[in-house]
Amino acid sequence: MGSQPVSLAQLRQLTLSKLSPQYGQEEAEALFRRLLMHFLPEWQLLWLQSRGEALCPPDLLSKWEGALHRLSHYEPIAYIIGKTHFVDIELLILPGVFIPRPETESWAYALYAQLAVSPRTILDIGTGSGALAIFFAQRFPHAQVYAVDKNPLAILLAERNAVRNGVSIHTAILTFGQEPLPEYFPRKWDLIVSNPPYVPWEAYSETGENVRLFEPPEAIFCTGFELYERIAIYAYESLSTGGRIAVEVFPPHAESIAALWKDYGLAPTLHKDERGLWRWIVAVREGEE
Repeated sequence: MGSQPVSLAQLRQLTLSKLSPQYGQEEAEALFRRLLMHFLPEWQLLWLQSRGEALCPPDLLSKWEGALHRLSHYEPIAYIIGKTHFVDIELLILPGVFIPRPETESWAYALYAQLAVSPRTILDIGTGSGALAIFFAQRFPHAQVYAVDKNPLAILLAERNAVRNGVSIHTAILTFGQEPLPEYFPRKWDLIVSNPPYVPWEAYSETGENVRLFEPPEAIFCTGFELYERIAIYAYESLSTGGRIAVEVFPPHAESIAALWKDYGLAPTLHKDERGLWRWIVAVREGEE
């Protein structure tokens, strides 16, 4: 960009010309706005007052160039600006921690709307940045919320995000199904939620560069249904009367996982996302409603 003054309108054109060939016009525009919101929160007022002719602060330009360079190498913007949103929650995000997806937002909110009775105990398996745990802790302020993940950085981030969002969650670093939950965790759960790694390794080459190059593969890819089996076994043993478990699934595997869960004594219900794909499963113990 050089040392010459640059207006907001010029910055937009530079950004779109750099990113549109790679991301498309619409996504490039969205990235431009997210960068401005991060680096210059008052940008909308400045733009309206000056019709885009307001000059960028000089110290912004080098940061902007760095961000564009990282975006051109497919790095997710959440890692670049260090945060993302989940429903109405702002979450800190660090490289090495899974970035929550809009698909998960949709089913989390749908599940919340379906729950007729407020859960007293909630467990989030594979919490990552803490998105699901914090979402349900905010919606059910009287519940005790617990979260586990095998990634120590994820647990640290989840704890920080909980504090930032004014909720309390209890956490533990462990590999679910291979290590027992801590003694201070409840024995019975009214609600268990999870967005586990569910994309089969065979689909690795089909995922975008932003995922393959930057996000932790152990939070995304899996071999078989072993984790879903562990979750089903645990849910059957630990769900309270009337308790529910909800998990996100790889759409092509949804019906197979539902059938598997029936074998483990659960009564699953499949749910579709906004694109009409099987995206999540809610289950209770057989014979319970």
